[in-house]
Amino acid sequence: MTAVTTIIAELNLNNGSNHKLAVLKKYKDHAELQRVLKMAYDKAAFTYGLSVKQLNTPSGDVNSAMKLEDTLYIIERDVASRQVTGHAARDLMNDLIARAKPADADLIYKIINRDLRINLGRSNINKVWPQLITKPAYMRCGIYTSKTAKDIKFPAILQLKADGTYREFSVLNGVVECVSRSGEEYTYPAIFGAFANAPDGRYFGELVVIGADGKALPRSEGNGLINSDDVPHNDLRLYVWDYVTHEEYTAAMFRGKPTTKYQARLDNLIQILLDLKTTQVELIETVWVTSIREALLKTQEWMTAGLEGSILKDASGVFKDGTSKHQLKLKLEIAIDVRVTGFKEGKAGTKREKTFGALEFATDDGQIRGYCSGFSDKQLEDFNARRSEITGLVITVVCNDITKGRDNDYYALSHPRFDEIRTDKNETDTLERALLAKESAMEIAA
Repeated sequence: MTAVTTIIAELNLNNGSNHKLAVLKKYKDHAELQRVLKMAYDKAAFTYGLSVKQLNTPSGDVNSAMKLEDTLYIIERDVASRQVTGHAARDLMNDLIARAKPADADLIYKIINRDLRINLGRSNINKVWPQLITKPAYMRCGIYTSKTAKDIKFPAILQLKADGTYREFSVLNGVVECVSRSGEEYTYPAIFGAFANAPDGRYFGELVVIGADGKALPRSEGNGLINSDDVPHNDLRLYVWDYVTHEEYTAAMFRGKPTTKYQARLDNLIQILLDLKTTQVELIETVWVTSIREALLKTQEWMTAGLEGSILKDASGVFKDGTSKHQLKLKLEIAIDVRVTGFKEGKAGTKREKTFGALEFATDDGQIRGYCSGFSDKQLEDFNARRSEITGLVITVVCNDITKGRDNDYYALSHPRFDEIRTDKNETDTLERALLAKESAMEIAA
């Protein structure tokens, strides 16, 4: 059987994605290669609680040439399972590195570093082995209707829906990592520093940029900075709303059902924040409400102040991967996630003649189609210059209604306005979810 290290060398003969995909397909049945890829890149399934700074750099010295499969087995059995932790885990890993063949030792080092140096992302790996690298767990909100509201027991918890960028932070033995909803990795030194002494676990929240007036910048401006090459790290603030242990996180994804109720998780989170004594990580604005009416009135108050909306949560809800019936989004506008399918050219003789008139969009199920506008002059120029890059991206469109014309076999959005590019998402809403969003908006408005 071809050694994994040999396959990695073959992958790196050419940096083109077509070449790399061809190599992966060539070794599609190579079980050890799949295992190495998963151990390196699947942060949901494998956590080590170690940084490479704690490990000895592979020296090439060989005391006994352990087989790679045996080394991987020990790492998975003892370290990834959390049977061996802390200094004991560090010492075990250094022993395994010392006992491995030089090439394998280097591979182990790269696995712990979460980078095999092959310039391949999760999506490309999953093209060959679907779902090999799992997405991080994400508890999605349901949409408020009179029917879904029956799953919320009162008194309930109402939280502000922050106008920021979703991020998940993992803390394990002082090692801090951050991923987006889709699993992309990010580094935020100031936020990482705030979490340096935090208890092990997963923290969920929204990053915002704080302006000179001490208030969060508007979503369109703040998220642009967060996703730029010049992130204002010292001006970042993380508003968190949930905390789960690594064990409960894993249970949500692979091994059963978590049991800790949200009120207990929230209480733990509040205490953690009190102990951290940091201004860079704060609890999202949170209130208790005794009825749907009270929740809607508070939501209207927040939205009148220019904020996005709210999330209504059942205090007894447990953490899950997927849409939860125990947390509902309350929002007056209808926001639909769609995919850009093309550009509508600007009308001759107008200022948009040299850019474009509108973005063409559709949902992935093909049930909703249309065009949206609402761009600033800067966005018009930027998107026009990046047409090939913009086409295929998921964007959020805000509208007032969803209707089906007599002569069409698809639905259209009423007065659709561009809101933002969703760099954190790679799937659109369905017609079913869009209609639920409409129903929710109508009930809230009433």
